[in-house]
Amino acid sequence: MSEVSIYLLSIVGVVFLLVVVELVLPDSKISKYIKSIFSIFIVVVIITPIVKLVKNDWDWNSIFTNSQYEINQDFLNDIQNQQIITFERELQNFIDKEYKGAKVSISANFEGEEMKINYIFVDLSDLVIFENEQHINYYTAVKELVRSQVNIDEERVVVYG
Repeated sequence: MSEVSIYLLSIVGVVFLLVVVELVLPDSKISKYIKSIFSIFIVVVIITPIVKLVKNDWDWNSIFTNSQYEINQDFLNDIQNQQIITFERELQNFIDKEYKGAKVSISANFEGEEMKINYIFVDLSDLVIFENEQHINYYTAVKELVRSQVNIDEERVVVYG
């Protein structure tokens, strides 16, 4: 746990304890003293981090732990993977309009927020070929279709199958 969460939990714990004691104690002079003691204790719990700041013992990097950053990095990686999958599906649907049975997969990575496509692979092993289209060079046709949709070098479009 980070120091901030420990600090907040200690404040909530002391206030919760004060509420429980207030509910259990009957109204009397002693309850006033106990409430006063708890109030002083709450002030001490609240002031403790301020004293640490004055002494310069406060580690500013420990306010947010690295585990929170790793969780966010995992979340960012998931979003980026979903973007690649979505782009794959869109390209798959675009190619399916012309050539049924072609399977698309994309190799990409992100530089900052921008997706950089390394390779686009198109598998034609399950391609449906009609009788009137038997003499078409499908490798070249599919490659040109992909390049018309995506701005990528010809060498980075791999058609096989």
